[in-house]
Amino acid sequence: MNSIILQPAGSIDANQHYYETIENRINLDFIKKFVPNNDYLNLSEIYNNQSCMIWGVTPAGSNITKWNRIVPGDVTLFSKHGKIYASATTTYKIHNKQLANELWNTNDKGETWEYIYFLDELINHDIPYANFNRVVGYNENYIIQGFNVLTEEKSQRVISHYNLESSYHFKDVSKSDYKQAVIDISDMGEADAKTNGQRRLEQSFLRRYLFARKKLDSCGLCAVEYPVAFLSTAHIKKRSKCSLKEKLDLNIVMPMCKFGCDELFERGYIYVENGVVKINDNGLQSEQLLSYCNMLKEKSCKYYNKNTKEYFKWHKSFHRIEAAELSKKMKKYLFIVLLVGFCLNQKKASFIFKHFLLNK
Repeated sequence: MNSIILQPAGSIDANQHYYETIENRINLDFIKKFVPNNDYLNLSEIYNNQSCMIWGVTPAGSNITKWNRIVPGDVTLFSKHGKIYASATTTYKIHNKQLANELWNTNDKGETWEYIYFLDELINHDIPYANFNRVVGYNENYIIQGFNVLTEEKSQRVISHYNLESSYHFKDVSKSDYKQAVIDISDMGEADAKTNGQRRLEQSFLRRYLFARKKLDSCGLCAVEYPVAFLSTAHIKKRSKCSLKEKLDLNIVMPMCKFGCDELFERGYIYVENGVVKINDNGLQSEQLLSYCNMLKEKSCKYYNKNTKEYFKWHKSFHRIEAAELSKKMKKYLFIVLLVGFCLNQKKASFIFKHFLLNK
């Protein structure tokens, strides 16, 4: 679960830091000489060898304890003059006094902002404290003072209300925590509100598995590259139909774009057979839909392999059987309608019967 970091930034120092290392960003080449090589390589991967946003806090008071709670995906809210004016997503953190001194020098107490965390996805806001306080559950007159990390419950209220969840940076979730989340969801039921946190944990793990730190990736069906915000972690076999063992198998998911592929696959209009995208002719009811599916027809699916072929086989079988059963129901319904109509207009009903039912 990701947290909300409250960061007042109305002082002279904070305003200057925000301008210099958030708005203007810092080139990674500058950072290289101050950080261990492993940290530099990780940052280069996150920021594609370009520039990054940096923030830090001093070791004063309980700052270190709060800083230790920060993880990738946490959202920092910058505030001043009675409102929250910006948010950014945490990507990485390091304790580095030398880098902090170089970036920001020291305050009047001789302290520097050595507990550093890196940010991305800067968004401007105009959220009055009174509005924010109602969402969190604070007194309406509460004023944000000092660096703080909100509790899980309060953080989720804010993230959900203001839609602050990152599409690119996810909390590191261990495989054991992921497994426990899947078990908890199965035990409590998919619709149980208590599983919301576990579902988010499951999604974080799966998105990290599929996309790692990439900001761009390709749809597994149309093969078009998109920002990962536009790619779903789609289950090949319907999640609701999976056994616990299948839910825990990471081969069950693949990226599908939100521009059509995810929905078409989910509804069974397209399927994958022997590694190639096919069209399920049952149910295609418009020329536009058929035209879109034809663009995907015969495309190679790189996610088809020995570990996934049984899931693709299930998907094809499930939707073709489902479509066939629907077709039978429709024929039965039409037969009843025509039978009634036959009594009212024998000649017309006979014509429809011959040209519709007998040709199906």
